[in-house]
Amino acid sequence: MSVANKIFSNTLWQVIIRTINILIGVFSLALITRILGQTGFGFYTTVFAFVQMFMILADLGLYLALLREISSVEGRKQESKVVNNIFTIRLIASLAVLVFAPLVVQVFPYDQAVKTGVIFFSFAFFFQSLVSTLTAVFSKKLAMPKVAIVDLFNKLIFFLSLAYLFTIGGDLNTILIIASVVNGLSFVLLCLFLRKYVSLNLAWDFKYWKKIFYYTWPLAVTVVLNLVYFKADTLVLSIYHSLESVALYGAPYRVLEVLVTFPHMFMSLILPLFTAAWIKNNIDKVRGLFQNTFDLFSIIVVAMIAGTWLVSKPIMILLAGQEFAASGSILNILVLATASIFFGTLLTYLVVALQIQRQMIKYFLISAIVGMIGYFIFIPLYSYWGAAYMTLLVEVLIWIFAYMVIRKHIQLKLKYNVLLKSVLAGILMFIAGWLIKDINIILTILVSAVVYILTLYFTKAVDKQLIKEVFKRKNI
Repeated sequence: MSVANKIFSNTLWQVIIRTINILIGVFSLALITRILGQTGFGFYTTVFAFVQMFMILADLGLYLALLREISSVEGRKQESKVVNNIFTIRLIASLAVLVFAPLVVQVFPYDQAVKTGVIFFSFAFFFQSLVSTLTAVFSKKLAMPKVAIVDLFNKLIFFLSLAYLFTIGGDLNTILIIASVVNGLSFVLLCLFLRKYVSLNLAWDFKYWKKIFYYTWPLAVTVVLNLVYFKADTLVLSIYHSLESVALYGAPYRVLEVLVTFPHMFMSLILPLFTAAWIKNNIDKVRGLFQNTFDLFSIIVVAMIAGTWLVSKPIMILLAGQEFAASGSILNILVLATASIFFGTLLTYLVVALQIQRQMIKYFLISAIVGMIGYFIFIPLYSYWGAAYMTLLVEVLIWIFAYMVIRKHIQLKLKYNVLLKSVLAGILMFIAGWLIKDINIILTILVSAVVYILTLYFTKAVDKQLIKEVFKRKNI
């Protein structure tokens, strides 16, 4: 099977399973908002943002470190050594978060419901952090559909539990406890799949740890700075404005978080190929991989923006209820930030492959400073609008800075044919959808999608030769 075919197969299966996951996640969001109401969902959003902030701190760049390290070795013994040492580091960091997050939240001016919720929800992110790090093994083995299955198991069990709570009545703490239990079960399932590739144990090779820390400290710093501008908006909003405002911002923000899993999922498959091509000094291969991924992201992003602008308000009402109608306008802004994250992810993963993370630190710092200043100026004045527009600005800055750094080492020579054809398709898609948007939301989505796909086909936006390549079964 060709490399292109393996990537296609992995991505196709993930897209299928993750599409199901997104649908389940959508229904779960609908249940949570209806179980908790606007105020309760404001509590939920604040708890989620606070714990996620701490768990991102514990990442230390270990996922990318594991992905790169395991891509550079062969054989079960060597792979197990890499995985076990990095897993042990991650376990210690996650345990630290489990202890300190409930303590630190006590000094914040939050309602007691938030402080108690952080205790319960910390366990969910503890197990999730372990799963996310070990995912790198499946990326190297091109076995990501197994990770998608674990995620499907997680989403399905959580949804069924929420459906039961919806019928009998539930509260915030019950939802958070269920989330923690389900994430624990997902970790166990992932470990069962993992046994095929490595023997998971604790490892204490401190010399190797030193090597990992030397490699990951730039990643760790960028993760911390990334955290400042990616999660601080919700926390600042929760300090200055009502829980209702936090809820209205949190609902579309959860949509954003679901959508941005795709570029990370896809780039985890491309990173080993980027790295191998760069090590071999195969610049044309690096450019080709970058161009193809840029084209794919262009097609996805344009459809995502046009589709969201068409149905944002009815979608948010459908998802979260009439109370969240105002979230539709916020989603229109956040989808632009999501589009920036797609291209930013492509560029930052290339930065990792080129091993020039240190050069990005100052730019992440600039972005974090701009973000924090903007949050504290505009959120008190403009509430969630200030948060949304500042999030967009910072995400755009990130990919601009990443592109500037990469250009010092490699000229990418991008072609914009597919992007321009996608924009044309998006315009026609939007016009077609706008003409029938008051008839039925499902009909609007279907007609718009058909117009978009047909326009891409007739303008030859997709390389037919590449499609043939991904279906080849012979080795290259």
